[in-house]
Amino acid sequence: MLIPSNSELISVWERGAREHPIDRALTLLSACSGQTREDLARLSIGARDARLLQAYEHIFGPDLAAFAQCPACQEPMEYKLSADEMLASMAPGDASALTFQDGDLNLRLRLPNSLDLRAASADPELATKLLAQRCIVEATAGQQTIPHAGLPARISEAISSAVAAADPGAEILINLSCAVCSHAWQVTFDIERFLWARISALARRFLRDVHALALAYGWSESDILALTAVRRQYYLEMAWPTS
Repeated sequence: MLIPSNSELISVWERGAREHPIDRALTLLSACSGQTREDLARLSIGARDARLLQAYEHIFGPDLAAFAQCPACQEPMEYKLSADEMLASMAPGDASALTFQDGDLNLRLRLPNSLDLRAASADPELATKLLAQRCIVEATAGQQTIPHAGLPARISEAISSAVAAADPGAEILINLSCAVCSHAWQVTFDIERFLWARISALARRFLRDVHALALAYGWSESDILALTAVRRQYYLEMAWPTS
């Protein structure tokens, strides 16, 4: 994994702010891996998210601080996640689940990728069905090939279950318990949201530093961003003393 330079990080933030979260995940990962968006878009969702988590760990460290609100009593809570533990839970699952039989129907599937998610997101009401259809490599009954649109409705749920078994990292659920009322519930872990929030905050901080030091010394943005964090902070303290 690569650590983007300060200027590259701001460019990533600027581009990602205008993108759909699915596209933004590819922008973030491309900047941190050096791979093309086209190659990354074909990764399974679990593989993509595992790489995003590795990028997070590489840039920000192994701990992820998260916040939630108890749905029962609305008590706010903070909790921590470990990148290493999360990555262990995102290991590939049962690949045999991608081939299964439903009555006379035989299905061969592939794992969904970012291209599939983006296509399915165009119609939220039919997203599950569209995603299931895109994951079908082959559907046969005896010697006859069955058109995807002609499959029974229940097949979408069976496909979703098979894909979840084969790619467990595509959806990570976190078990939480309220310290006040003892209510237990689950939240979905979204690494794109975590990584984007940290990069967004860091980019905004860099721009505030540029603004302050440009006013104080007349330096260019590139010169300021090229400073190490220690030097930049020292110049800020000299230019804008707090006491």
